[in-house]
Amino acid sequence: MKAKRTIACALALSMLAVTATSLGASAAGSSVTLAGSKATAESGGEFSVDVSLSGVPSTGINVLDFAVTFDQTILSVDQVTVGAAADTGADAADSTSKDAPVFATNIKDGEIAVSWTTAAPTANWIKSDGVILTITGTVKDGVADGTVTPIDFAPVSRDTYEGSGTKNSSMVIGYISGTDSASYGIVTEAGSVTIGSKQTTTEAPVTTTAVETTTTSAAPVTNETTAETTTKENETTTTKSTIQVDPSLLYGDVNLDGDIDLADAVLLNKSVAGVVELNDTAKANADCFADGVIGSDDSMTLLKFLVHLVNELPQQ
Repeated sequence: MKAKRTIACALALSMLAVTATSLGASAAGSSVTLAGSKATAESGGEFSVDVSLSGVPSTGINVLDFAVTFDQTILSVDQVTVGAAADTGADAADSTSKDAPVFATNIKDGEIAVSWTTAAPTANWIKSDGVILTITGTVKDGVADGTVTPIDFAPVSRDTYEGSGTKNSSMVIGYISGTDSASYGIVTEAGSVTIGSKQTTTEAPVTTTAVETTTTSAAPVTNETTAETTTKENETTTTKSTIQVDPSLLYGDVNLDGDIDLADAVLLNKSVAGVVELNDTAKANADCFADGVIGSDDSMTLLKFLVHLVNELPQQ
């Protein structure tokens, strides 16, 4: 059946995982600090660096979206594990975690994309300062003693959404609760790995950077059967392919619980990010953009539905 909009959700769901850039509202004057620890390791030896979060507001946090960067010519990252401050029991309380964990990382090209997103109750949010993840790996052979290589932070390398042509420029730390949402300012303190013994090395200065979060409003939605776009450079035109709507489906109900809510948005974003594989029924319900392909367009359409910019699913 076509799903009529009957629920309310946060005005800022567009941040969730891979499809978005920021939460809908900035928490004025509020900021948190994302910091890496400093480690020493021998050439060819193992290293371990903690990433900590401090200044966590009493409201708590249920969305983290940022990248940890490192020099892959010097370091090889083997594993990223959740830290005590982020080990909140959210997996047990979040219905989407039966298919994918709340905490997810992807290591690629000198970047660790980090996502911690949950639809669990506030009791299972990040509520205290402390270590949120630990990075372990090895120093490559032949790296000279005295080398100091940074462990830093940046926005995850991706488009703001599929086909946007605009690169993500925001790290996001904040929360979504009902119709309330906020993102916090982020101060970063880079960590480092020093090669050799502490007695024979000089540590390079580490800079602290204030990262400003931005507020993003979703673009107006136009319901059309086909959408045509033309690029000036090569004068080519692409047309959206639509499929026939199946009246037996509840579009948007990705977790198959009979409702369309935040949990579905979380699970769909995890699917688009490649963290979880949906079954056939869930994939059919996830095709909110009605083009036969499960991707960022479906995520954006579902998010717009949840924030009242689209009144029924699927969008054709």
